[in-house]
Amino acid sequence: MISHLAAYFLWAGVCFLKAEASMCRSNLLVDDFSQFNSKTNSLGYKASDDGSMVSIHSSGNTIAFVPGNRSYFYEMLPCTDAVESGYSAISFKMRAPRGASIALEIQTMTSCMEQTYKSTWHYVRDFTGDPEKVVVPLSAFQGVHDNALVGINWGTWDEYMDRAFAWELADVQLTCSRNPPPNSSSAAVGLVSGGV
Repeated sequence: MISHLAAYFLWAGVCFLKAEASMCRSNLLVDDFSQFNSKTNSLGYKASDDGSMVSIHSSGNTIAFVPGNRSYFYEMLPCTDAVESGYSAISFKMRAPRGASIALEIQTMTSCMEQTYKSTWHYVRDFTGDPEKVVVPLSAFQGVHDNALVGINWGTWDEYMDRAFAWELADVQLTCSRNPPPNSSSAAVGLVSGGV
């Protein structure tokens, strides 16, 4: 018969292994846009606009685009359990018109066995007009199933249809819980939650 002390150490070992499993050691690079022309991201999944951009092209590890009415850009992901993997936020670099806002949408399922996803979105506000890094915690999305993340979508920039301004997007990642958002890049960016 296992003694109480041995049972305790067995339980502690299981808890340690679970903690190790959810301890994220490095960010997950979703897209560095090196495969933009093949419409795939760094994970080998589809990444593209909806075909309604006024213009879109890649330059190095950045895409530049002029959005049309209701245009959006999306990244598909392998079904990712952000909780088990230890990812706590989505980060990306963006250049947008000063004062602009976008809707950042994530698509999740109740589990990786499901066939349909739920869309939940967040507004990112108060861009400066300069390139900046944005970090959005997954906890900011209301009702999200972060145990089965399958997509990311940027859109709703209809109010900022300056055809002379090329938006830029780069370096899309899922970031580790142990990596705090940088003070310099996201402090000026406001977040407003929502979902469908």
